[in-house]
Amino acid sequence: MNRIARQCILLTRVPYSIQPGRYISTSRIVRNLVNNKTCWQCQSNNRPSALFCENKVCKVIQPIPPQLNFFHLLQVGGGHNKDEPVFNIDLKAMRRQFLSLQQKAHPDSFSRAPKREHEYAQLQSSVINKAYHTLKNPLTRAQYILKQQGIQVNESDSTDNTALLMEIMEAREELDDISTEDEWKELKRKNEVKYDDTVNRLNDAFSHKDYTTAKSLAIELQYWNSLKTAIDEWHNE
Repeated sequence: MNRIARQCILLTRVPYSIQPGRYISTSRIVRNLVNNKTCWQCQSNNRPSALFCENKVCKVIQPIPPQLNFFHLLQVGGGHNKDEPVFNIDLKAMRRQFLSLQQKAHPDSFSRAPKREHEYAQLQSSVINKAYHTLKNPLTRAQYILKQQGIQVNESDSTDNTALLMEIMEAREELDDISTEDEWKELKRKNEVKYDDTVNRLNDAFSHKDYTTAKSLAIELQYWNSLKTAIDEWHNE
């Protein structure tokens, strides 16, 4: 495994854990990192999110520290440093930041640069993409926020909500019996209502820092998301 691959793996891990249900601001961690992130070329101090050295004389491309969270990277979190987990984010603003970062750190722009700088560009591009697609999707965004609180949500997690399980089973049976475009559209509409309702309840749970409820709703959203995928696949066949 090369150095870039190892760093990409590190960036997907949570650098700390706390007891489920407790909230901890990541701003303290980021502030501590400021003193630790020094430019590899000129040794100047830089913000953790700086893609390039902030020394106007240097300006060389920088690695992104593994401890930097996605909210801070894309500047869509809460708090002074925009690093605190927020479920209800501005997707348009996040996309603008994503495109801006990708343009600055695109590996093609460093194709003739020294190997170290090209590797940092590859790493930055990978992390920026990972961050954007994680926070863009409500399900992966919820999983990421919960993971920051030391709460893991796995694909194999199930629910004991029998009413939900019955709804999913009936919807699956309805999908199997679909024969017309109108029937498909109606099932898709009904699933979107359920999906959106779960997302709204997730937002409420996160707003109140109720991570126990948020985990249950994230598992529920996995069911609706799986059904959504199946419905879309039916139409594409």
